[in-house]
Amino acid sequence: MASVLSKKQKKREKYTLSDLKTLGNQLLSSRAHVNNLPLLLTFVSPSSPPQHVLETILSLQSFFTIDLPSKPSIHSKTDPELIYRTWLRSKFDDFVKSLIDILTSSTCEETLREVVLDTIMELVKLGNSGRFNSAVYHRFIHSIVGSTMSVTFLLDLLESKYFKYIDVRYFTYISLEKITKTLEAKDISDNRTASADEDSKSHSKARLVSLFNFHFHFPTQCGLISLFSFSSPQA
Repeated sequence: MASVLSKKQKKREKYTLSDLKTLGNQLLSSRAHVNNLPLLLTFVSPSSPPQHVLETILSLQSFFTIDLPSKPSIHSKTDPELIYRTWLRSKFDDFVKSLIDILTSSTCEETLREVVLDTIMELVKLGNSGRFNSAVYHRFIHSIVGSTMSVTFLLDLLESKYFKYIDVRYFTYISLEKITKTLEAKDISDNRTASADEDSKSHSKARLVSLFNFHFHFPTQCGLISLFSFSSPQA
């Protein structure tokens, strides 16, 4: 596994910032260059230089803003357009996962972390046919709660930039409720097993601390402004 990662890193090192900008411009200019997408996704990684990550994020966010499909109405599984859009959706999911990996990496610089957070929130806004993408947001919240690093900086950013919006608060509460129920069920299961793994218990405790931190950062008085302009929340 380490050798595979090393090969990928060496391959990435061949590309300059100018090369990434060219690949991004090509991707945005024509579907004929859609094979640039998997290549660009490899640069959205904690091991990539921050400048390369930023340049790639700008291109991919613009690309998905334009080309991310809604659920296709075509029913034939052999339809080329349906196949393409299904593939594109899987690459969007890969993009989200890579962003979350960077966000929760202990080596990520704070400036880059803020850009990545803003990008994820834009994808939450984008990725569900114009509605709040609760699936992406839940993955994001779950990753913060499950992170082994300090998440104070991220929580401060969420508090100052996003928790003032009612839809963000609503879906944060929904995600925390789901995570809490999962932890409670796991604790019950662990209590029934005399040989429960100590590392697992410690990790659960760390997640609970993160949950408390989330509640601490929630504003006590908020308006009803929605960042995403939805008339009603949809889980």
